[in-house]
Amino acid sequence: MKHVTVATRGSLLAVGQAEPLVRFLESKGYEVSWRKFSTSGDQWLQGPLDKQVGGGFFTKELEDAMAAGAADLLIHSLKDVSLDRPEGIVPACIPHREDPADWLVMRPDAPEDLVIGTSAVRRERMLRDLFPKARFTWIRGNVPTRLQRVRDGVLREEPLHATMLAAAGLKRLKLDLQGLVVRPLTPAELPSAPGQGALLAEARADRPDLVEVLAEMHDPMTARCVTLERQVLAGIGGGCQQPLGALAEPQADGSLLLRAAYAGEDGLLRAEARGTDDQQLLAAVLKGLGLACV
Repeated sequence: MKHVTVATRGSLLAVGQAEPLVRFLESKGYEVSWRKFSTSGDQWLQGPLDKQVGGGFFTKELEDAMAAGAADLLIHSLKDVSLDRPEGIVPACIPHREDPADWLVMRPDAPEDLVIGTSAVRRERMLRDLFPKARFTWIRGNVPTRLQRVRDGVLREEPLHATMLAAAGLKRLKLDLQGLVVRPLTPAELPSAPGQGALLAEARADRPDLVEVLAEMHDPMTARCVTLERQVLAGIGGGCQQPLGALAEPQADGSLLLRAAYAGEDGLLRAEARGTDDQQLLAAVLKGLGLACV
């Protein structure tokens, strides 16, 4: 029996979303052990996440474990993965994507000038267009903790009426939202973070067996879409905390619809393109954002 050590963040969501891949490996005859990490991003509770944080805020500890030989397989939320990947790590699979949307989860008594808790600069800046009377405050912690803060209606001794959460996490955790109001945001309203809702499994370069067996879990369309989204991110020269939304969606006629929005300090820029040539889509969207294709 072959052995594999799987590294993930230690949160309930990170472990839960990794479990289907772990169960698959076990079904293929692998003995699996876990390494669960509290990352720099998990430990940062003093303020919002933004582009000053830098790349790999939620992944560096996992990558260091891989480099030290303490892990064979990393399983990430793709939206947290930096564009530059360390040597010695190779992609193993990108499984089928969960719902990439963002949901606004509110108390039923939320006023028009509601207070929204979010640590994502992207979400805050884009939501200002949709909810001009809203006020914003930063919130940190795992998904159940943030939901409890909304139920309590208090954060740091100030009112809290709502928070923004990824639909993928809420669906994977199957959390009870009874007593709360859910307002899904459409891609036209709020394009999700590049890669949101998708997972990435990465293997040590000297474990080609893991790449081979996990090929069965790889979803080519999801991989195509998230690659385009991350190319938009690369095009603006940014890391995973940039205020950028980018979402590629398959259409019934076989084309892709690529939407992007960049919430810079000078205002919100939006662009979209539809077609079958990925590089033409990328070039059109970057041009619409006022950028050259790179």
